[in-house]
Amino acid sequence: MKASKGEIDSEDEGSVDFGSGFDCPMWDGVFNYAACIAGATMTACDELCRGLADIVINWTGEWHHAHRDKASGYCYVNDIVLGILVLRKKFDRILYIDLDVHHGDGVQEAFETTKRVFTLSFHQYEPGFYPGSGGCEDCGFATGKGYAVNFPFKSGITGSQFVTYFKRITTLIIKTYKPQVCVIQCGGDVIAGDPLGGSNLYPKDLIECIQIVMQHNLPLILLGGGGYNFANTSRYWTEITAAVCQQELSDDIPDENDFFLEFGPDYTIQIEKRRMEDFNTEEYLDGCVNKIEENLKKYDVGSF
Repeated sequence: MKASKGEIDSEDEGSVDFGSGFDCPMWDGVFNYAACIAGATMTACDELCRGLADIVINWTGEWHHAHRDKASGYCYVNDIVLGILVLRKKFDRILYIDLDVHHGDGVQEAFETTKRVFTLSFHQYEPGFYPGSGGCEDCGFATGKGYAVNFPFKSGITGSQFVTYFKRITTLIIKTYKPQVCVIQCGGDVIAGDPLGGSNLYPKDLIECIQIVMQHNLPLILLGGGGYNFANTSRYWTEITAAVCQQELSDDIPDENDFFLEFGPDYTIQIEKRRMEDFNTEEYLDGCVNKIEENLKKYDVGSF
């Protein structure tokens, strides 16, 4: 069957083998779109390599599910991997932190056999939750064993829990691994109210985590990520930008924009608090951290 204008018949093109289809449909202009996303992240990383900035932000970058040979999970190309390869031209120890509610599987897969890139992913991990990977025992392979860390929480995690464990894990990794640069993926689907998420976190919680990293004065790349409540994702990334730039924000959403009505009913920067059942016990979260700390010692991370 001939594809209609603006669409590409995935089966006719043989592109199903490359991951296009259900969540990565083909359409006119998709190559240029993916190239722009990847190019923007690579340019951001090049800015750091050349010392033109200490912090660079690309909210369009974030496609952490794409693999080397196929698109996956709404991600057509892994711009993060391409950006980190640019950073490798200058930096020998790169820390990648994934704050998206989904496991950063594509990035971990790309670097799980090397010590030069340390991948750290905080994500929801339950039966049936995409992509189904990223347990505590998943810590890399071969020479990269121990240089991938996953903190798999359950649905309903709160800010006080998340920030506490983030600080404990990340501070230890930075102290042990001694990274020279950091890339943080700030997926908006980790914010409460996201239709594809399941956490009870708010911008202030994730901003506190980012500021914990910033205290170590590392060159920093901030990238976007998933986010399917578009108004809340916009609020989240705006608040991060303001915090990084040390700017105060008005509570009121400016009314001179085309999307003003999307921020109702209160039209403020604040995200409505939600009541959610928290399935994370202290025993479970402590067990995850203990396993992470055990692996860091077992594989003598940072000794190279």
